[in-house]
Amino acid sequence: MLDLNRRKLIRGLGAGAVGLATGGLRIGGAHAQSQAITVTAFGGIWEQTIRDVMVPDFTKRTGVRANVLIGGPQQWMAQIEANRAKPPIDVLMNTVDLALIAGKTGLVEPMAKDKVPNLADVPARFLDVVEGNGVLFTYGAWGLAYHERVKQPPKSFKEFVEGTIKGRWRASLPSAAYTGTPQILIWSLADALGGSVDNVTPAFEAIKQMKANSVFWTGISDPLTQLESGEADVAVYVDGRAWAHFDAGAKWIRYVNPTEGGVMQPSIAQKVKNGSDAAWEYINSLLSPGPQAEVAKRMNFGVSNSKVDYPEPLGSRITPWQETRWPPFEKTGIAQREWLDRWNREIRA
Repeated sequence: MLDLNRRKLIRGLGAGAVGLATGGLRIGGAHAQSQAITVTAFGGIWEQTIRDVMVPDFTKRTGVRANVLIGGPQQWMAQIEANRAKPPIDVLMNTVDLALIAGKTGLVEPMAKDKVPNLADVPARFLDVVEGNGVLFTYGAWGLAYHERVKQPPKSFKEFVEGTIKGRWRASLPSAAYTGTPQILIWSLADALGGSVDNVTPAFEAIKQMKANSVFWTGISDPLTQLESGEADVAVYVDGRAWAHFDAGAKWIRYVNPTEGGVMQPSIAQKVKNGSDAAWEYINSLLSPGPQAEVAKRMNFGVSNSKVDYPEPLGSRITPWQETRWPPFEKTGIAQREWLDRWNREIRA
């Protein structure tokens, strides 16, 4: 079972990763100037946004400092697993499949509205997706980005597959090396083409037929280079990064939410068990409408507080979460090892 395998992986990583923790930042109360908590952030614009927006809001309200630890969920979970009694991390940022494991294995605590008042303005589905053991912070939708030279772009994933097979454009697809491929490509195409999480053969058949007119990528910025250079014309890609590239000067890039719906990819915030109680206040900052609006502006991603009103052009760009498709994350997490084995046998890209 994947749960067990992931847990073994986390434990295995723990021995090597624990030394990377900032460590030693335990606090008893939540509101003393000398206190500090440790929170996590992904790299790049994620890290800068957390440092510029969320940490100042939290410190201003509580007087508590927040140290930002950069890395990835598996590394962070390994560090927590290695020292459950005194975890080196207080707030964990996670993917959905690993957030579910963190909840089932007792690494994190259930969300509580009496400790996080801004939860009152967060749709229930943003907690239900991880069984209440965390809350959605931001999300992106994986649809189709394309170059303006494509005069009749696909409006759906089905059209995208058919047009690629017929050679109307060259496609840019994530390879097996990209962590999100099981959800954003395999499950997505299976779902769009009449299959399901239990029957992904339609996706594999489509990818095999598309392969002659496709290039595959491993790095998140690769599709942007492929589209600009002409190596590809249409890419499976996430809305926020496509619009961020547009704002950076790539006025040729376009994005469409396919009629089936882009694939929901959330980031999940979790309170680590035995971590500082001040972590609840930090999560409240993460969900606060003012800071969330600034996050959306900087990152071009949707946020979770329903009170956030996106100004234009952001309002027209961010895909409403109701118009996205939500993979059955727990099932895709369990199935992905088998899918990747099949990919290596049948696709080899």
